[in-house]
Amino acid sequence: MSYIRQFLTFLLNTTDKYVGNFGVSIIIVTILIKIMLLPLTLKQDKSMKEMKKLQPELEKIKEKYANDKQMLNIKTMELYKEHKVNPLGGCLPLLLQLPILFALFGVLRNGIIPKDSSFLWLKLSVPDQFYILPVLNGAVSFLQQKLMGSADSNPQMKNMMYIFPIMMIMFSLKMPSGLQLYWLTSSILAVVQQYFIMKKGA
Repeated sequence: MSYIRQFLTFLLNTTDKYVGNFGVSIIIVTILIKIMLLPLTLKQDKSMKEMKKLQPELEKIKEKYANDKQMLNIKTMELYKEHKVNPLGGCLPLLLQLPILFALFGVLRNGIIPKDSSFLWLKLSVPDQFYILPVLNGAVSFLQQKLMGSADSNPQMKNMMYIFPIMMIMFSLKMPSGLQLYWLTSSILAVVQQYFIMKKGA
């Protein structure tokens, strides 16, 4: 994590030297990171789709071997092997992405943002005084969950679809605007990625 933070700090400062605005630097670096992580995102999506296709078969196995845990595990692994699916395939790409995203979050939180830097109406080192970014973060979070469509058949997920954006707004209120800008940019890029991934799948 230390090496990742040093690299991201270098990347932000170098970009700022060329563009002359730290807010624009945050957006550019966030886009670059998303592009670098795109192969992992696509791999994660592919694995999740493959697992989703196997759900009916998995349910049948669970019903048939409900009282025999050992046979249930054996038949489940045989199904994965037959279809060449790794049950951890959807998790591992995400786990590889998280250190980079958390490192950038930590870099921006720990005082790298120049005190006098501004972007549009924002003073990047302090929270957004008009609360526009926190509201946008909540709205994009809602759109992201809506696009995933996971709440349609799950009442608990449907509740989270409304609760999580509110939590995002509350968390964002005290964040420096530069950190909020990173979070918003990252979320918008995630929505765009998901849209095109779903469009390609359709």
